[in-house]
Amino acid sequence: MSIAIFCFNAFTAVLLLRMFLRKRHRASLLPPGPPIVPLIGPVMYLEVLGWSMVILDSYEIAIDLLEQRGSIYSDRPRFTLYELLGWTPCLTFLKYGTKQFNKHRQMHQSYLNRTKAEEFKPIQTQEARTLVENLITSSPESYEKFLSRFATGIITQIVAGHRIASDDDPYLRISKLIYETMAKTGPPGGTSLDLFPLRARLAGVARACRHLVRDMHDYPLRMVKMQQEAGQAMPSFLLEQLQLMPKGADDDDVKGAAATIFGAGEATTWSTICIFVLAMILHPECQAKAQKEIDSIIGDQRLPTFEDREELPYVEGILQETLRWKPAVALGVPHVVMQDDIYRGMLIPKGSLVFANVKAMGLDERVYSDPTTFHPERYLPKPAGKAEPYFNDVAFGFGRRICTGRYVAENSLWIAMASILASCKITNMTDETGKIIVPETTMTDGLASHPNDIRCVICPRSPSAMALILQAAV
Repeated sequence: MSIAIFCFNAFTAVLLLRMFLRKRHRASLLPPGPPIVPLIGPVMYLEVLGWSMVILDSYEIAIDLLEQRGSIYSDRPRFTLYELLGWTPCLTFLKYGTKQFNKHRQMHQSYLNRTKAEEFKPIQTQEARTLVENLITSSPESYEKFLSRFATGIITQIVAGHRIASDDDPYLRISKLIYETMAKTGPPGGTSLDLFPLRARLAGVARACRHLVRDMHDYPLRMVKMQQEAGQAMPSFLLEQLQLMPKGADDDDVKGAAATIFGAGEATTWSTICIFVLAMILHPECQAKAQKEIDSIIGDQRLPTFEDREELPYVEGILQETLRWKPAVALGVPHVVMQDDIYRGMLIPKGSLVFANVKAMGLDERVYSDPTTFHPERYLPKPAGKAEPYFNDVAFGFGRRICTGRYVAENSLWIAMASILASCKITNMTDETGKIIVPETTMTDGLASHPNDIRCVICPRSPSAMALILQAAV
């Protein structure tokens, strides 16, 4: 063997050995991954089809990484399916730190911040009154339709200045079709098309549904422009953006920002209210306690308002427990870490998908006692309760990707729940033999998980409650 060949072989062997040792050292720093039986822990590392995934089951760790180190944990992967559906540009999916991301976040934050959310409370109260009237005057088969209409009705007024007045409203049609599409395709970052970009069947479904997403982008802005030209436009997110937009500027970003509010806000609010109804069916004792609290504070001569919120801690507990018990978004949209990061001696590799496991955080026994039980008292101060932490800090995401509409969403949920509890009684349905129907607690997949079964009967608590509802809805 020549000296040259020997030296080349020796160099190659040393290089391969160094690569092996570096990879083994790198692997030793990774968070624990699943052996044959998956390891349960606050941080889990997985490799799936070449994708590195880190699952965060701890609120504390999610804060450490997604908030305290948000400058490197706020990117997004490419969402192939949602690109094919036409969800671009959309704040949820935009790459972190780009001019477009910053522009969209500024548009959202300027119109959906905590102070601005106060302006929407009259809209939310009005829609809540309409909701309870619709529930008590309709058949059980229509309940979900009206719960969805409540969520959509608030969003359309905020975004487009349009109040829904009938079941054939174009916004309801678009909203329904979009939700059905998202249910078929799955959550962002969790679809097979994201893992297999050439998956033909799902790609075909996405292209076939693309026109629905396009309608959600185009229709609201087109309507607001027409109303603006006629001098009839009501105050709204879209009207404000049109007034701020330079003449002749491209309006795709405005369309995308509005569509993001429609797509995310309506689905999660609707799903969470349905989860609340399911909880009240299964836990009538919680419903009774909330009604007792409302009666003692408010009486039976009026319905709750936002001014009553601080005086109704048990009702607040029901809201927080609904968010925790079965979160509508159980596994958040994945973040992407933008560089290698060492956390508690573990390597989080650059490019890893980092998921905040919201459901696991709600089941953390170190934070929530008896976590599988629906128990609103847990949030009450001691000694009446256990002073466990509110769940809204978990439910709406983390860091620089936190839900920009969280204040509006939480207000919508509270006024809906308080209004239903004050005026309605939710009971089990019975079958044709008189047997009580107990709904299953299974949930759908999709962008926002939804109960598969909320069969129940909703009726006025009393004749005086009926009169209040009809009077308030006028």
